[in-house]
Amino acid sequence: MKNRTTLIDEERLHARLVDLTRIPSVTGEEEAAIRRIADWLGASGAEVDYWFDGIGKLVLDADYPGHEVERAWVPVVAGLVRGTRPGPTILLTGHVDVVPPGEYEHWQHDPYSGLIDGERLYGRGAADMKSGLVAALEAFETFARGPRDFPGRVVFIAVSAEEDSGLGTLAAIRRGWSADAAIIPEPTCRAGYPEVVIAHAGAMSCAIEVAGLSAHASRRLTGESAFEHCLAVYDVLRRAEAALNDAETHPLMRALELPYATNLGLVQGGSWSSSVMANLKADVRVGVALSETTAEAKARFERVLAEGLAQHPWLAAHPPRVQWRAAGFGSAQTAANHPLVECLCDAAEVAFGTPPAVTGVPYGCDMAGWVRLAHTPTVLYGPGDIDQAHAADEWVSLPVTLKVTQALVRCTTALLEVDAAALRAQPSA
Repeated sequence: MKNRTTLIDEERLHARLVDLTRIPSVTGEEEAAIRRIADWLGASGAEVDYWFDGIGKLVLDADYPGHEVERAWVPVVAGLVRGTRPGPTILLTGHVDVVPPGEYEHWQHDPYSGLIDGERLYGRGAADMKSGLVAALEAFETFARGPRDFPGRVVFIAVSAEEDSGLGTLAAIRRGWSADAAIIPEPTCRAGYPEVVIAHAGAMSCAIEVAGLSAHASRRLTGESAFEHCLAVYDVLRRAEAALNDAETHPLMRALELPYATNLGLVQGGSWSSSVMANLKADVRVGVALSETTAEAKARFERVLAEGLAQHPWLAAHPPRVQWRAAGFGSAQTAANHPLVECLCDAAEVAFGTPPAVTGVPYGCDMAGWVRLAHTPTVLYGPGDIDQAHAADEWVSLPVTLKVTQALVRCTTALLEVDAAALRAQPSA
């Protein structure tokens, strides 16, 4: 078949995006969304694998990334289409979970309305990443519903728990799903044009407990304020952040304003305004560099914190306690001259009429799981705009979603003609 993009059903694409956006699949509550996708896959004629991994099983995994949202199960669904002759396996995958909508008064439209206004569709998860997910599903279905006159296999996987460190992707990998190349349609759009992301930072989270010494506020100088000591910790973290970013050499990461961010997102402490604060707990987001694993990043973070406070008059003797939470899969990269990148750039240029930018991003995602655990060359390419992700009145462009679907079909078709060994190899540049 010469042009499989003619099999794309734009009406079905839009209807599914509305349907999926209306399902409030906040992290930890993804079952309904996964089940809906399983129904769609079943109707497409694909082979379907729909399962639930218990959290107890994943916690025991050697690569368990941690998690913050309480859950008993991790639902995942996969679809498979086999061509008529041998060839590589190409994976299209994304997550169904979304972050909470926050305060409803900040929204002009209901977060789960799936409202279409002109060329935009509004709702939580529209950009991150239900538009990309339905684009990938529609691209997959051109192979499932159309002629099987292609080599190799095409796989589609919808996972949960990406917003909470990537347990769904870990479950899929441990289930035995693998590929020779993968595309994740995360939001990569800038000014109406999706970029091809080949490198991303990692992200981990931890809690830091800072000890002080209580005293009556009128005798403040006889106590030790955990809040003031937290400021010393914060200063060390900022200097460590600067050193980590200054040491980066990858050109795509150096092009970013802040590739590896450290952020104090929540601070809690004290018990009474008239008492010197005796304890404080800060939740911290820690960036992971391209060159390090999450284990190495943890060791670096703890080392620079200890070294930075070694001369502190109080904290040297009462060091902060670091408790690690979600580590995700860390950072990842795929070579710019990999066939996956070249095929996707060619397909995107046909769909949009202009070559896409090839970039790096400062946030973590499931790409690292496929690259680091499954050793699968992976890139990000999707219709959502990262500035809309997690924002009030989140929206996505429907025309861009359609064009991304076309690019995914063309790229997958081209990749199926590439030797599997060539896809698995990682070029040096």
